Amino acid sequence: MGRPSVQKQRKAEVLDAFLTCASKFGIEGATLERIATEAGLKRPLIRHHLGNRDDMVKALSEYVVTEINTLVAGMREALEGYPTAKDFIDALYTPQSKTDPRLNIVYQSLTHSADSYPGLREELIAVMQSFFDLASEVMQRNHPHATKAECDIVAQGVVGLYLAMDSLSPLNPPSEWAHSSYFASLRLAKSLRDID
Repeated sequence: MGRPSVQKQRKAEVLDAFLTCASKFGIEGATLERIATEAGLKRPLIRHHLGNRDDMVKALSEYVVTEINTLVAGMREALEGYPTAKDFIDALYTPQSKTDPRLNIVYQSLTHSADSYPGLREELIAVMQSFFDLASEVMQRNHPHATKAECDIVAQGVVGLYLAMDSLSPLNPPSEWAHSSYFASLRLAKSLRDID
């Protein structure tokens, strides 16, 4: 009887190493050598587990998009019982909702490489659109007299503030920054009351 295959585990480890390297060096700077070192494997094994460069970037983008979609779906589900704009903003900034900081950084890195990989731009836009849509839906539920366009504007601002703070997390910024971003998001959401 042969040994059980570790292919799936190794592929996950290599993908995680690619995520780490891409968050540190960007997509193009995440070389096979760096990924191999991070994964603790020899360079030829990286290609064995993830394929050529296009396959590697595709696997990474699929992983990032899936993770962001999972986070948005989880937030949507969590908000079913707590549907206010404040609940949404609280969910973004609560310590329990901390995401892997590499996700947002690699998402940004993928946006810079989107022109080099067919279909990547559309995938990245679609996943972020789902986040904006959720935020806008929450604003519309809370402010039924506001137009969809007005709710979209506020949603863009709230999500943008959150993403900016999330992208700064590797710097371990002063807690006041997150505090200010949180209250700026609340003020944006409250601005829709003037329309009601």
